[in-house]
Amino acid sequence: MRWMTWLSVLCAASSGVALAGAGKGEVRHFVEGRKAPVHLIAGGKGSARVLLDASTGASAAALTLLTLAPGAAVPEHVHEGSTEILYIEEGTLEMTVAGKVYTAGPGDAVYIPAGVKHAAKVAGRFQPLRAVQVYVGPGPEQRFLSGERVAGD
Repeated sequence: MRWMTWLSVLCAASSGVALAGAGKGEVRHFVEGRKAPVHLIAGGKGSARVLLDASTGASAAALTLLTLAPGAAVPEHVHEGSTEILYIEEGTLEMTVAGKVYTAGPGDAVYIPAGVKHAAKVAGRFQPLRAVQVYVGPGPEQRFLSGERVAGD
């Protein structure tokens, strides 16, 4: 490939523009966050910015940025084939994992192995929650895509 073609590829990748043919099945090594799709979740009390999933070619894991309003809750559920990891950036989350209650705040991480029951509720009345969510064994993030899309290219 000539250097001009490589330069075009690098420029497109660094600007977040999808490369020709970079659809399902091809790996996008870079995703510009502000262009990632954002969907409403939790009955409109939150949003999920899906950064990495099957649509970006991520086959081993998925990465989402979650934002939830105070009082928003996620009922008890299980991901049979996926481990979930949460990193709390802002706010406080009351998590129930395998029947035990934890309070997670900024800088804390939560690990939920596949097959373990868990639930969550944003604690406090004023501060929203902002968390990075990773699924190892992607799939559960696909439920976010059913919510109304409110941002992203």
